Amino acid sequence: MTTTNNSNSPPVIPNTNEPNTSLISINISAQAPLKLTTTNYISWKLQFHTLFVGYDLLGDIDGSKPCPPSTITQNNTTIPNLAHNTWIRQDQLILNTIVGSFSPTIISFIARAKTSEEAWLILANIYAKPSRGRIKQIKNQIKNLTKGSQSVTEFLQSVKCQADELAILGAPMDEDDLTDKILDGLGDDYKELIRAVQARDTMIMFDELHKKLLNFEASLHSAKSEPSHSLTSANPANLNPTSWHPSFNSGNTNNNWRPSPNSGNNSTGTHCQEMSLISLGATSTQYHFSCPSEPHYDTMATSGSFCNQHYSHHSAMATGQWCFSSCHCRPE
Repeated sequence: MTTTNNSNSPPVIPNTNEPNTSLISINISAQAPLKLTTTNYISWKLQFHTLFVGYDLLGDIDGSKPCPPSTITQNNTTIPNLAHNTWIRQDQLILNTIVGSFSPTIISFIARAKTSEEAWLILANIYAKPSRGRIKQIKNQIKNLTKGSQSVTEFLQSVKCQADELAILGAPMDEDDLTDKILDGLGDDYKELIRAVQARDTMIMFDELHKKLLNFEASLHSAKSEPSHSLTSANPANLNPTSWHPSFNSGNTNNNWRPSPNSGNNSTGTHCQEMSLISLGATSTQYHFSCPSEPHYDTMATSGSFCNQHYSHHSAMATGQWCFSSCHCRPE
């Protein structure tokens, strides 16, 4: 029967042979979710090392707490050693926890391990023992790493994991080489930041680079999420051609215009009608739409007065587009 002290405690299994000694079973899905692969041994080892220290189980895997003898002698009589059975049970629970955190391709490596200590040593010999072949393999993996569709954090974690493993194997990467590798793996979206880092006179440390990349990534996401300005309101079909009309009188150098008296607009008029960009094929003159109740004219060709508020220059001046915006007008 399995009981727990509280939601943060590991499952505690009662020991019927030694009532004063309980057995600990680690919940790997909650406490050790990172599964071992061929590239993350250092991170995987860290999560288990901290758990084993916290639950006082480290001695079972490092050999400092060996298995007790199966029998003991009391009063000149040999009897079963209950501590031996307890040790075996706890050790198998640890071994089960370790195996349960492997990816399928790793399990075959420790198939012959009988104890958690044997499994722990096999993994250390495979992934942490310095060898020329292993070092070369990791360097090739780092060389081929690219950000792709990963987030900045995911990409940097993959690079740092490999770099840490090289350090464990006695072949640490130079900080400049690590930075160059990260910059080489970024996409075209990060060219601006890459040039800025490469132009520095001083070396940038990993943590600082990580921070700058996160900020740059956030700015990229913000720029992509900004909605584009809609020009649907500039569709000439949405305008009432009887409500206003410009007057192109070749004899009038002011190119003045007036709203049609039959506009049907009942507004007493302190605001211009609100419009967006509209291309009417004009060449150089830009007209500002006047309030129906206060006819006046504005042109870019003369020094006539303009509607002062909310006016802004626009590329329409060069393209022949007419720019209208909400504004407050005054009689001229």
